[in-house]
Amino acid sequence: MSRSEAAVRRLTQEWVLACNTRQLEELMELYAPDALVLRSNLPAIRGAVAVREFFFASLEAGLGEVALDPMRVEVLGDLAHEVGRYSALVPGTAGKRREERGKYLWVFAKQASGDWKLVSECWSSDLTLSGAESDIPKPATLPAKPQPRKS
Repeated sequence: MSRSEAAVRRLTQEWVLACNTRQLEELMELYAPDALVLRSNLPAIRGAVAVREFFFASLEAGLGEVALDPMRVEVLGDLAHEVGRYSALVPGTAGKRREERGKYLWVFAKQASGDWKLVSECWSSDLTLSGAESDIPKPATLPAKPQPRKS
């Protein structure tokens, strides 16, 4: 394993630890200032301020017990990506947490300092949310089409 791959894998472990111990500052240190976070059912979250707000709200609402299982880590020069599976307890409606599991893709970039930082991440749940579980507003219901009359 190369030093760069080891550094990326270590960053993943640090992310899990910071998230599960609710250490927002340590978690934010792992992200590049212009990071992009893509989560299901949310608009893209871009930049340090928006990423901080997202994680602050998520941790306060109960995000935790995150487990990551990297399946592939590849380093290509000053960029690296990691693909894996995850499970977590995530905030749901009415303050209840629910189990979620799925896949993730992280992109890392080596900084001028030599440190690796997360620059993009995308998560994809394997679970389908029922209407009761979803925190996303439902779209307006269109009126039913008139039925043709029988002659």
